[in-house]
Amino acid sequence: MLQLIHGTHFDFMKIRRLALGLSGLMVAVGIFAMVQIVRGQANMGVDFSGGTSMEVEFAKEVGAEKLRDALNQPEFQNVSQQFIREPGRYKYMLRVFAPKLPTESVSTRVLEVLKEKIAGNEVELLSSEDVGPTVSAHLRQQALYAIFWSVVAILLYIWWRFDFRFAVAATIATFHDVIVVLGIFWFMQYEVSWILITALLTLAGYSLNDTIVVFDRIRENMRHRRKDAFIQIANDSINETLSRTIITGGTTLLVVIALLFLGGEVIHAFSLAMFLGIIIGTYSSIFVASAIMSEWHLRDPLPR
Repeated sequence: MLQLIHGTHFDFMKIRRLALGLSGLMVAVGIFAMVQIVRGQANMGVDFSGGTSMEVEFAKEVGAEKLRDALNQPEFQNVSQQFIREPGRYKYMLRVFAPKLPTESVSTRVLEVLKEKIAGNEVELLSSEDVGPTVSAHLRQQALYAIFWSVVAILLYIWWRFDFRFAVAATIATFHDVIVVLGIFWFMQYEVSWILITALLTLAGYSLNDTIVVFDRIRENMRHRRKDAFIQIANDSINETLSRTIITGGTTLLVVIALLFLGGEVIHAFSLAMFLGIIIGTYSSIFVASAIMSEWHLRDPLPR
């Protein structure tokens, strides 16, 4: 394996309790955010809140701020926009929640407002899709089920591959990553959509992979160093896999950063969630999963 750094002896577990306390605070914010999302009181996308999704095209360039100001009307309770990058075209994806208007007339009213507020710039409706409140509530429920069952699958897999304690620690770390990123998006008032849910499930897999690498080295060292303290084994295992962690995380970050700045608005939320998830997932493999194992072992040592 390519060694970027080697021979490190960082005492990661020295600050494990401080790290666990910080993680607990971030998870609390994330759980509060999840409650708000379940209640529909976050910045929900059309898929989850109901409303109308429209694709419009302008004849000439129009700025995002000008478009936002034009759609700042009392009858539109929630409006989000995404610029669709196509050479020589000025297309936007609009998501409008207007509960006081009949569903079938929302797109018509939006076009009227755009023609009035952005005079001299022809606008054409390319497509329109309505999502009712019953469908949106069902989709919101399905999204939560997807996250829940993915966490259960992780628990069962690690239990089969390693040990129940490893499984619990890895599951908590994975849940930590998903809920913290969700909390950050809620705090920043980003739209909660299927794109975000897709990113959360993707980063759960990435985080799990990093945790398994560390756990595999811990298990291997436990077999050969039966007399050493578990905390020392955990520290050494993390240091031994640190080069791999940095290389894997760093190269993945390069791709995600490129997507974040060059991928356009359509996948911006996905790219940002992955960027945050890689950083938080690397942190949790060390300071959440391994720290939980260390604290558990102090109270009830694992058999070797």
